[in-house]
Amino acid sequence: MLKVEQACVNFGKREVLKGVDLPEPGPGTIVGLIGPNAAGKSTLVKTIAGIQKLTSGTCDTGDATVGYVPQDLLTSASLTAFESVVISAKRGSANALESAVEALEKLGIVHLAHRYVHQLSGGQRQLVAVAQMLAREPDLMLLDEPTSALDLRHQVHLLDTLRKEVSRGAVALVAIHDLNLAARYCDELVVLHGGRVHAHGTPAEVLNTELLGEVYGIRARVIDDEGVPMVCPVEANFSKLEPHEPTHSR
Repeated sequence: MLKVEQACVNFGKREVLKGVDLPEPGPGTIVGLIGPNAAGKSTLVKTIAGIQKLTSGTCDTGDATVGYVPQDLLTSASLTAFESVVISAKRGSANALESAVEALEKLGIVHLAHRYVHQLSGGQRQLVAVAQMLAREPDLMLLDEPTSALDLRHQVHLLDTLRKEVSRGAVALVAIHDLNLAARYCDELVVLHGGRVHAHGTPAEVLNTELLGEVYGIRARVIDDEGVPMVCPVEANFSKLEPHEPTHSR
């Protein structure tokens, strides 16, 4: 479903992605894409979605239907939330109206159906964007920081919904900053740092004090919460934060 090999993306003379290889995810998997700001997460998601062109390398989604959720749903059209989801559903569903209603219900935003998208808050627009994607029932779901503008309750509900969606055999690749949410909901984590894959594996394999120091420049304790690692930051140290070559892989 997803093959990414030696993916490179340059913006002018600046290298953003530097030979990225992704482990091929299995059906029913949520893959968390984590890393500090400017690590290349959004660029990688956009590249897989076909929005950003590769400079070199391979990015192949095969015959999979792909759904993409940007960080923010920007629209100048006078569309209600329901109308915007119906339009998206028509691209992948025989019954667009039914699919649109179902997507809004899954995310608990039916009450926003008749509100104009441009009048919604940032978090509400994020949820509408996710509903647009869910209405198409894609095989590969690409989400670029879909929880960034949501409160904790809506973050948890959104990720619970994604977990149910992948159970039909789909795959979700989610760029996410919250490491504890990533550890709780993702089957696999890919750590980007300086445009390269620094580590990949299960949350328990990836999240450790050494990696957090190397990639994020923090001292932290990692506590085992019934098999799920929980990151407890202690101190940030920017003086020790330097670019690193990939040192960890599974």
